[in-house]
Amino acid sequence: IAEGFESVAGLQDCMRGEAKGQGLLGRTAAAAYRYGLLTPKAGAQFAKTVLSIPTHIRNFLSSAAFSLANGTILTSPRLMAQAINEARKVVQVGMRQPEAMAKYREYLDLGIVNTNVRLGDIRNLFKDVRFGDGNIATDSVLKPLLNNLGKGISRGVKKTTKAFQDAYVAEDDFWKITNYFVELERRRNAYIKDATRRNVKLNADSPEFTKQLKEEAAAIVRNTVPNYAYVGDVVRTARLLPVGNFMSFPSEMIRSTVN
Repeated sequence: IAEGFESVAGLQDCMRGEAKGQGLLGRTAAAAYRYGLLTPKAGAQFAKTVLSIPTHIRNFLSSAAFSLANGTILTSPRLMAQAINEARKVVQVGMRQPEAMAKYREYLDLGIVNTNVRLGDIRNLFKDVRFGDGNIATDSVLKPLLNNLGKGISRGVKKTTKAFQDAYVAEDDFWKITNYFVELERRRNAYIKDATRRNVKLNADSPEFTKQLKEEAAAIVRNTVPNYAYVGDVVRTARLLPVGNFMSFPSEMIRSTVN
């Protein structure tokens, strides 16, 4: 099994022209594959997802569908309204307020935000074709093309691209935070109800209990909503194929549906 995973990692290095002992012929073939097949694929995927308004709508609705499947949307209207308000305050496109940023960092540590599966595939595909260091960096691709058109246009394109990218992540984060908030309250109420039934004293406001509660609720969200951090290396490497789009998403649909 370990050798299998090493082979997968070696394939990625080979595609980037960084494998040990890869000669000039190997590096040339890798470059031809990257720029002839993977670069157009990466550009097409980026245009079809991050830069596509209909896909943004579908991204938001598909995340909502997972909330419906988990029963989150079917919870009490009061709790659902609180969860949506919490997500609305934290998920802000662009510069966040300090309080929202602190909350977002907490959710990052819990592994429930910034884990969009399709965007994870695109980021790594851009890394494979060396369009920046793992990020969708417009500088390395667009800047040389736009130098002659003026810095103003270049800045405008970069800002627009970043805004679309932030929005794509925010649409996914919105429902994950909503799910997390609902699961947190569900589990808190379940613990209190069980403690009362068994006549056990429970300090529901203690830091230890709150920490445990947050970790349990986050684990539910991570395991019942598509999360790129849980995609296996073999599935991730499927992005290097010239055919097929976003192999990670159907993989996560299966895992999260079972959970």
